[in-house]
Amino acid sequence: MRKALTRTTLIANVIEHHKQSLENPLIDDTTLETQNFLSKKRVCTIVNENYFSHCVNIFLQVYRSCREIQDNTPGAVSDVYQIHPLPNAEPIEVYCEMAIDGGGFTFLPRSLTRRTDAQQIVNALFKDKKNVLLKLQKKVDRSESYTLIQPHSSFANTDFGILINNYTGYTKPQNQFMKEYIFFGIIPASAARNNNSQGFKSNGHTIQFKNSDKNPNNLFVFLPNHNLQTPSNYHPNLVYETRGVAVDWRSKAIPITNPDRMMPNKFFFLTELHFGGDGCYTSSDRWNEYGYHATAIGIR
Repeated sequence: MRKALTRTTLIANVIEHHKQSLENPLIDDTTLETQNFLSKKRVCTIVNENYFSHCVNIFLQVYRSCREIQDNTPGAVSDVYQIHPLPNAEPIEVYCEMAIDGGGFTFLPRSLTRRTDAQQIVNALFKDKKNVLLKLQKKVDRSESYTLIQPHSSFANTDFGILINNYTGYTKPQNQFMKEYIFFGIIPASAARNNNSQGFKSNGHTIQFKNSDKNPNNLFVFLPNHNLQTPSNYHPNLVYETRGVAVDWRSKAIPITNPDRMMPNKFFFLTELHFGGDGCYTSSDRWNEYGYHATAIGIR
């Protein structure tokens, strides 16, 4: 895991500010204190394994998001980082995508859904509400592709919504019985109850359907499935596994070649899509086309 300030940088700061030579420097793994996005750590010189001859407490800036790391750390690469989205709260380990579409995307881990402050974390991170980056993982070799999700041209002024373990303003996921999930709302139910063309863009390509029955489903759901439950058998007719929204958005995914680091599995989710009544219903355990079986979600 990368941190926004590395071990080398910590030691360099001590030398810079305290003008002393540290032999065999050691950084305490335990952060002594974090307040107002400053992290208090300790650096010591080692005489032997039981005695430290000199210790210095230093305060260092910690970063709130992948975008902030990118803006303040030239050359930062895509990798796992620890960030502090909220003051005076526990940090979170995320994957930062620093290259695709300008970078700065924070990919959320499955463990987020178990934090009591999860929605506050998302609210702090989710500022670009017209761009959400999804990564698709192939089951056979864990190779990844990506697609940037943007609003349909008919809903260009409608913000996306990211909710944790709830779907307020949207429709209920079929896999809501799993209780823990990240909800990605495309069009709110109040705006989706219309007989018109709806959908979204996937890597710039319009993915749409005619909502002839005015069914307001417009959602992705990312399920950690901590208890390994069987996904919903809603709409057992698998017609949507070969055509329509369920397949079209994946067909526009672009393979990621030579990544800085492959994203760890803890960032990939069982995924549900439900659009209208005529758009699609699918979950990633049903996917046959293109070899993908899970999705990760990145926000900025």
